[in-house]
Amino acid sequence: MPDQIQSFKLICAGGLNSNENHLDLSDNSPGAASRMLNFEPSLFGGYRRVEGFAEFDPDYGIVTVDGSVTGDGKVLGLAIFKDDVTGGTTIIAARKDAGAATYSFYYHTANVGWRKYTLNHSASRSMTANGLTVNRLRHVQFNFGTGNKIVFVDGVNEAIIFDGAHWCEIKSTNSGGYTAGTSHNNGNGTAGGALALNAPALVDVFENHLFLAGHAATGAAIAHSAPNDPYTWTSAAAAGQIAAGFDVVQIKPFRDNLFVFGNRNIKKITVNASNAFALENVTTNIGCVAADSVLEVGGDLMFLSPDGFRPVAGTSRAGDIELETLSKPIQSTLVDLIKNEDMDALIGVVIRSKSQVRYLVTTTIGGTVQSASESVGIIGGLTNSSGSIEWEFGQLLGIRASCCTSDYVGTEELILHGDHDGRVFKSENGTSFNGANIISVYSTPYLDFGETEQRKTLRKINTFVRAEGPFEMNLAVDYDWGDYNTAVPITYTQASAGAPTTYAGRGVTYNGANTVYGGASKPVMTSDIQGSGFSVRATFVTDGQSEPFSIQGLVFEFSAAGRR
Repeated sequence: MPDQIQSFKLICAGGLNSNENHLDLSDNSPGAASRMLNFEPSLFGGYRRVEGFAEFDPDYGIVTVDGSVTGDGKVLGLAIFKDDVTGGTTIIAARKDAGAATYSFYYHTANVGWRKYTLNHSASRSMTANGLTVNRLRHVQFNFGTGNKIVFVDGVNEAIIFDGAHWCEIKSTNSGGYTAGTSHNNGNGTAGGALALNAPALVDVFENHLFLAGHAATGAAIAHSAPNDPYTWTSAAAAGQIAAGFDVVQIKPFRDNLFVFGNRNIKKITVNASNAFALENVTTNIGCVAADSVLEVGGDLMFLSPDGFRPVAGTSRAGDIELETLSKPIQSTLVDLIKNEDMDALIGVVIRSKSQVRYLVTTTIGGTVQSASESVGIIGGLTNSSGSIEWEFGQLLGIRASCCTSDYVGTEELILHGDHDGRVFKSENGTSFNGANIISVYSTPYLDFGETEQRKTLRKINTFVRAEGPFEMNLAVDYDWGDYNTAVPITYTQASAGAPTTYAGRGVTYNGANTVYGGASKPVMTSDIQGSGFSVRATFVTDGQSEPFSIQGLVFEFSAAGRR
């Protein structure tokens, strides 16, 4: 009598889980991933292979000066500026000048490429000063009622304001105010005041004030401008400074507070009953290990602490009480990341259309920048699982980014990153990493199908997918919790012709109102499997340039043998 065929259904949900053992995962979270590389939580359920990126302007990709004088090294900063002067959107980049200890700002023009801004009498800014070197530019964009403006800081030079036509440095040696219609840094204007910070590394806006922080020499100081006036930094005009009591890692507004992050502390700036700024403690037990990990997504402000990602709202409610992290399933992965990678090199970006964050790290060791194959990252997305909103995480590999930014341009969300070779790329674009194959890996946990001590002979794996185009992936299985003494069968190839195309519409019949032409209408890819063991793990691997696809679930068909 032939063995009775049984089945085990797995719905892909939960994301990467590197913190729990395989036995716990098999019993409690079989849909989680024991490995999840270059897959993202899918909006349609399951795990979706990430999209690619391509040069923002293939004809003028490298940030240069008028096509004649090249820059040097990485892109230091990127911004998507809503320009009131031109009435459009301007992409601004910064890069070191070739053969000089200075850097310049550039703007992109369609069909022309990158062009250098003239700041004033000097077209460039210092790369080094007082033993410090510019590593990254940060920015904030705002409108206090007098048109859009953007402010850049670099930790070496004075903060600089751009209104679409004029550049103006905020200098502590100036008396405050702004001479309309002029660009200036030294001596041609008065923007600034004694309360401005000379070399801030952090910038944001709160309650219609511009805030600066992160000065290397006065790390605890937080300065703010006069109300509705980013050009004036004098006490007479109601500008001021606040002492945080610790070196400030990042400042970020959220709801009615400006949160101030240190390595081991978090405080918040509020507006008191006297309409003045007041500083309050949030926690003295939790801090932020990476300035650019602080991002707002999904109605909360998240940051990377020594033990994982935490929500600001939850931390604020808990006070000094330790709060469970958002990223408990990947805590061990994050601890390794923090231990082995340079957190000053970490950059973060929000993909709002997906309720998703991405963190990328490319570390420089001994003056040598890691290759793309060594550049790592974390991807996190909010999903609606079982009626509740949950975080799911995965890992990224192969994106060698130096800075990034995102914003909506009209109805399109534009996501950009700069690399270490001076190029600017558009993310969520194309099917490759700028021509390189996208390597993706998804592994289930080791699954015992509810019977740890019973041997199973595998017959089939039915993979439920959502194809967005033709693709091919390899399927490998291994048994017995990875025991090398257990035989491993061959690798199987699964292929899909892609998503079906449906023609439907008023007056369109095509032999029926809804007719599928081409593609693969079957959402199931079936592989006959060999081998047996007490547990089994399935691993799916792609290494190509196909359209994205989602793995949504698996059904294992097996027959049970005796117990050991």
